[in-house]
This record gives sequence, structure tokens and C-alpha cells, in this order.
Amino acid sequence: MKDDNKTKRQLVHELTELRSQNAELKKSITGGLSTELVIEEARRYAESIVETVREPLLVMDADLKIISANRNFYRIFNVTPDETIGSFIYDLGNKQWDIPKLRDLLEEVLPEKEAFNGFEVDHDFQDIGHKSMLLNAREIYRKDIGSKMILLAIEDITERREIENGLKKAHEDLTVLAAELERTARVKSEFLANMSHELRTPLNSIIGFSEVLYDEAFGPLNEKQKKYVNNVLTSGKHLLLLINQILDMAKVEAGKMKLTVSSLPMRDLLVEISLLFSDMISKKKLELLLEIAEDLPHIEADDLKVKQILYNLISNAVKFTPEGRTIGMRAKRVDSEIEIEVWDTGRGIAPENMEKIFEGFFHVDAPYSYVTEGTGLGLPLSRKLVELHGGKLTVESRGLNKGTSVCFTLPIVSSKELWDE
Repeated sequence: MKDDNKTKRQLVHELTELRSQNAELKKSITGGLSTELVIEEARRYAESIVETVREPLLVMDADLKIISANRNFYRIFNVTPDETIGSFIYDLGNKQWDIPKLRDLLEEVLPEKEAFNGFEVDHDFQDIGHKSMLLNAREIYRKDIGSKMILLAIEDITERREIENGLKKAHEDLTVLAAELERTARVKSEFLANMSHELRTPLNSIIGFSEVLYDEAFGPLNEKQKKYVNNVLTSGKHLLLLINQILDMAKVEAGKMKLTVSSLPMRDLLVEISLLFSDMISKKKLELLLEIAEDLPHIEADDLKVKQILYNLISNAVKFTPEGRTIGMRAKRVDSEIEIEVWDTGRGIAPENMEKIFEGFFHVDAPYSYVTEGTGLGLPLSRKLVELHGGKLTVESRGLNKGTSVCFTLPIVSSKELWDE
């Protein structure tokens, strides 16, 4: 029995100690302030938090009457504290807040779940126009007043929705445009493919018969006749070149051009190409300088396409270099590629035309423009054929009357996906 009384005394002592510690803890928290002051400080603290929140905030009682609102609510929705505090939320702003979806959220969803998040509401306000709002709400029970309060946060997402809708519309328009461009490109490619035979056949006949006449196979021509036949022959060849380049450009752009890859002895090929221009170079009294590395390797590439690239670039160098000057070609190995440069000492390229030279059919009436003659497709087509091989083509001009340099690279080992199986 004595032991039991001792145990009770110990329990009472420990309880007294705990109560004492609890009182000290409360005193340390409140700083010795009265309960009324503590509540007032808590209220001010809460109001400060509400005021610093970026989104509009409303605090309502259980009957949905507004107790307080922050300044951002007044600013965004263009209302005053006098017409807000104490008002039933649905009566606010001449009943502009009587929104069916808001009623459902506050009267159906909130009482059941005590909170809701991320509900979007669209509404047309009489004074401020259309608003898209993202609503979040919480029920808060206050012990000091013995009732619930409702905290409603309203995020104005009108501008965001307008941007999103604009981007969506732009995406839809781009999708339609892309489909139309694809259809147009397909129709263009089909047209060019179908017309190639129809154009080439009669044109080859014109060229062939013109050559026969020019060679005087059926009798001599007088000077004027020979001149006219030569004009027909020259124009026919120019037109055939133009047709071929247009078709090649169309194939590359449509992704329908494949490479017939073989092993090319590049050193021999470069020498062979340079010899083709011997007559043209001789007639213009030009000097051709070749700097081809002795160890230039064989590469995997399309023989005809590589020759076409070189022919376009060298013919440009010859065409746009005045008589008596120098043109040249350099070739060397650089890591896993070969680098070829075709340069001249001709007219050069005007700075404002440096990007335009890769636009098809570009011509500029300027004494130092690179593209004053020909089809205007040689350089753009050459770049596309180089890129089709996996290489890169660049152009530099050292200024007016100081020539032009065209440099391109070709991989030594070709990508298998480009091959024409």
C-alpha cells in the first residue's frame, strides 16, 4: 500500500513538472505577452502574408461573405474595399461574380473535400472584360471564433491562355502550311520529272542538227549562216544545261537523289578535270596552278556528281577571271576528309551578295558580282551535291577585283545510307 501511495505521489510530481514546463514554453513563445496581443500579432502576421501574395486572395466566412481581400484582388478586378468587405461573393461587382461554375466549386466541391485546386473558370466581366482564372480554395477552422473560414486564391491566367491559344493556332496554321508545301513540292517534282523527257528529246534534236549544220556536213555555209547556226547551237546547249540543273536541284530538294558510290582516285580525277578546260584557259590566256597532294587518297563518292561539282566551280573561275590572270586548284587530306579549293583572281563577290549567291537564278548587274552570266544554279547545286556526300562548301572573297575562293570537303568513307542500292 505504501508503495502504491509513493507511486501516485511520483506521478503527481511529474505532472506538475510537465505543466510548469508547458507554462514556461508558452511564456517563451509569447514573450510574456497577453493572449489578446498574441492573437493580434498573429492576425497582423497572417494579413502580411496575404498582402505579399502575387495572386488575388479572398477570405470568406462560412456563409461566403467576404471578410478580407488583398490589394491584388482590388487591382486586378477593379473593385474597392468598401464594396467588397462584408459582401456576399455572388453579389460582388453588381453580381458579376455570380458564376455557375464558382457556385458549384464553393457549394458542392469544397464542403465535401475541404479544398480544391487548379479549377479553371472563364468569365466575361462587365468592366474588365474576359478573364481566365485558376481557382484554389481551402477551408480553415478557427478555434478562437469557433467557425470555419474559406481562403480563395484566384490566379489570373488570361494572358497565358491567349498566348497558348495563339501558339496552338500558329501550330495548326504551320501544320496546314507544311502539308501544302509538301504537296506543292511533290507536284513540282512530278511535273519536272514528267517534263524532263518532253523537253530533252526535242532539245537534243535541235542541238544534234545544229552541230551537223555547223560542221557543214550537207554543204558549205556562208559567214552569216554559220554565225546563226552557232547561236542556235550555243543557246540549245545552254538551255539543256539549265534543264539538267533544274532537275538535279529538284531531285536533291525532294530527297530523291541517291549516290552511285564507287572508289575514286581523286588525284587522277582532278588532273583529268583540269585538262578538260585546257582550250578555255588557253583562249583567255589564263594560267592554271595545281597543288594536289601526292598522298591524296581514294574516296568513296559518286563519280559523276563529284565531276559535276568540280566542273561547275572551275568553269566559274574561268568565266569570271579576266584575260591574263591566274586560277588554281588545291587538294589535300584533312583527317577523315579531303579538302579541295578552287580559287581565282577575278571579279570577286560583293559583300551584300555573299549569301545571295546560293539562291537559284541569282544575277546582279554589278561589275564585281560573281554571278553575272550562266544559269545561276551552278554554285547552289554544287553546295547541295557536296552536302549530299556529307561534306561542306564555303565561299570567300578577298574583295573587289581580288578574286574568289570556293572550298569544299568530301569524306573519304561515304555514309552507306546515301548509296543508291
